[in-house]
Amino acid sequence: RLAKYTTFRLETDLSVLTPRERQMLPLLIDAAREMDDLFWLQAYGDKGDLLNRIKDPAGRRFAEINYGPWDRLDGDQPFLPEAGPKPPGARFYPPDITKEEFERAAARDPKLKELYTLVRRHDSGKLAAQPYHVAYASRLERAAAKLREAAALAEDPGLKRYLELRAGALITD
Repeated sequence: RLAKYTTFRLETDLSVLTPRERQMLPLLIDAAREMDDLFWLQAYGDKGDLLNRIKDPAGRRFAEINYGPWDRLDGDQPFLPEAGPKPPGARFYPPDITKEEFERAAARDPKLKELYTLVRRHDSGKLAAQPYHVAYASRLERAAAKLREAAALAEDPGLKRYLELRAGALITD
């Protein structure tokens, strides 16, 4: 299955960047790594737990590419027998939720349908909305901090403003 993919090295001429722009790159990469880890949580859950259970290096790499045990190029079919089918709502909704249950709950609580919101089930069984910026606060704060650091180095006012706005959006949804 891994043969479906090929390695590609993205290269560019960094000499065209100013010294401050070159200082920004590691900060932007750090912010992207935070977001990548967050995507793992949303798509699968605990990345380390999954990868540590896969002993075959090719299988581990395939899981890394697919952000979990489901083959994204094959309709999310599980490639690890114990994985089972991918939950339709990934980790955005409880795995046992039905569309009907969601619609009934959302009629009572419209916040369940808001963008940038996770749906969680309380111990009582009741569904509740949890905004991304609450659910993922520590990761989003770290990514936002890196974007703000990069913005402080930006010489272009448009880029500076863009990075500042993105940082603010991460922590406010």
